[in-house]
Amino acid sequence: MYKQIEGDKMRFNTELMLKPMLIGGVIGGVISGIPFINCLNCCCLMYIASGAITAHLILNKAYVEMEDLAVAGAGSGAIAGLIAGVLGFVFSLFINTTSAGMMGDDMMAGVVGSTIGGIIGIPLAIIFGAISGAIGAILYVKVKG
Repeated sequence: MYKQIEGDKMRFNTELMLKPMLIGGVIGGVISGIPFINCLNCCCLMYIASGAITAHLILNKAYVEMEDLAVAGAGSGAIAGLIAGVLGFVFSLFINTTSAGMMGDDMMAGVVGSTIGGIIGIPLAIIFGAISGAIGAILYVKVKG
């Protein structure tokens, strides 16, 4: 994942890592953000899957150390968490305002609730996604052997 440059300075190998991180993150994030399908994200399963997908794609191209795969998996999980958090916020906002309007309640309460949920939920999804993505990459390497 890193290439040696001057002395001890390291540089991120974007050719090898960036595309698999984006692919794994988008797959995990979209699946995690869709209502009803997001039930698969129990115990951060889709974030773990995004890390495993990233590790698989990277290992198909080159041998990489497990620590580097864990970093790539964490990046993939963070991307998945960001996408899932934003999609969850958008769907929550739509569902809360629509249901409030249909029931004759104050629609502003649905907007405020969804916004507070988004402010809290998106950063938490990114953090849990990064941790779970790293775990997914490590588990992939251990299971694949």
